[in-house]
This record gives sequence, structure tokens and C-alpha cells, in this order.
Amino acid sequence: MSVLAGCSDGGADTGTADAADTGDPAVSADESGKVLDAWAERHNEAITSGDERLWRDTVAGALAAPVGARVRTYGKMPGSAKISLHNPVLYVPRQEGYPKWFAAALLERSDGKEQQILAVFVQERAKDDWRAAHWLAFKGRPPELAYDSQGYAIPASGRDLPAAHAAYLTAGDESGLVPDQVSVKARATARGDWRTGPGRVTPGPGVPYALRTKDGGSLVWYGLTQRQELTGGSASRLPGELRDYLAKDGDDPEGTVQAMWQWLAIGYSPAAGKGRVLGESVSLTSALVH
Repeated sequence: MSVLAGCSDGGADTGTADAADTGDPAVSADESGKVLDAWAERHNEAITSGDERLWRDTVAGALAAPVGARVRTYGKMPGSAKISLHNPVLYVPRQEGYPKWFAAALLERSDGKEQQILAVFVQERAKDDWRAAHWLAFKGRPPELAYDSQGYAIPASGRDLPAAHAAYLTAGDESGLVPDQVSVKARATARGDWRTGPGRVTPGPGVPYALRTKDGGSLVWYGLTQRQELTGGSASRLPGELRDYLAKDGDDPEGTVQAMWQWLAIGYSPAAGKGRVLGESVSLTSALVH
């Protein structure tokens, strides 16, 4: 496993003249390979066990609820679902104290297939295991990051983008966001023969993670929680995730269904102007029939 701590080409071009080299790197180059290897081992043990307790030592933040729902609904996965991680490139910021975090671009291989992942790993306290707080398949290249004089990524503020994304999904507010196709579709008033709407969307759980880009903007990893009501439809026309989740308890999805969804998103927040969503996934976390 090869690891580059800092920038993607191994250089130390800062992209910013005034970047302050303060704090300690979140993870060292020597340690980072061990961190990823240990995490992949814990992930593979959890995914093939069907034991939700094992996942609690593997995922955090916005990634925890959808993983818990998947385990509850589908149980353990076959051995072919195990993953291996390859060609990681780390984006490591300097930080004071804990929690510490770093981002990574890597190839995930599983069952003969591979995909590029952009992820965030978090360590809450000094002796804790590192856990994945964000994990998203990503195509193409993200915006070019800025680095300090020693090649470490530079933390940035990331709160504006998830707030703008939530405002668009909830109320159609485009003042802070250029909506992508997935977000536009999420505001539809019907799913199959069910009447619905986007419901209420809020940032979180967990904090956004952001790194400064070379043009003065920021690349942001974040989560959104969506609370949605569906009414008046037939069980066969519910989204598959909802049907499977409700079937686990023998619930008959008639009348009104209350659903909660977890969004995992990566976006770009420019120094001026509207933000953009670069990629996202939406997973069910819970459902109730009323």
C-alpha cells in the first residue's frame, strides 16, 4: 500500500501565500498505512458478521445511521463483499487537539470490481481507533486543494454549504446552491403512487469536514438528515429500501409512512457565489407506519 501524506502529487505548493503552518499533522505518513489497513480489517469483520456492535467501532457521524439500518434490514454480507483499499492519497490537515481527521482518495476493490472513494476518517481521542465518518463513491477529479509550505492540506469552514443544500431541499431556496439532478428529483411530490414531498432536511448528524481549495474556496464532506412523509400509495410502489425495512417487522405499508433518510454529500463552496454538489448518496435510516 502506497500512501502520500499531504498533496496528491507529493509536492509542497501551497496554493496560498498566507497559509499558517500550525498544529500537528492529523496522521503521519508512517502511521497512515497502518490506519487504513486496520480500518479495512475491522470493516470486513463487521460486514460479514451482521453484528451492529462491531460497526460502532468502524463508522461515525453521518455514516453510522445508514450502516445500522442496512445491518438491521439485511444482516450479514457474504465473504465476497469484503473490501481491500488501494492507491490511497491522503489529504492531511494540521490540527490542534482532538478530534483529529483526515480525508483520503482511494480505490475500493470488492468482488472483482473497483471504484474510487472519497472518504473522511476521524479519531475522537488519542487512543481511539480511527473510524470512517464519510464514504462516497466519486467519479472524476475534485477541485484542486491548497497546501501549506510542508505539503499539508489546509482546514476550511464548511458550514455554509450543508445549510444551503438543506434550504434548497426543504424549501427550494436556490440563493446559496446550484441544485444538481439528484437534489431536484428529491423535491418531487410523488414516489410511485405515493404522495410525498421533501419534508424537512437539516445538516448532520456530525460536523462538516472541509479543506481549502487552491482558488480560495473549499471542498466539503457533509451529511444531511431528511424526514419525509409518504401517504396513500400501495406497498408494491414503495421504494425498495422502505419495503425491505418495514417487512423486517411485518409492517403493512398502508396509510402513512414516516421515513428518515441520510444524505452523504461532497460539495464545492467557492470563495464567492453559489455552492455546487459534486456527488451524494441517499440511504434509509428508519421508517414507521401510521
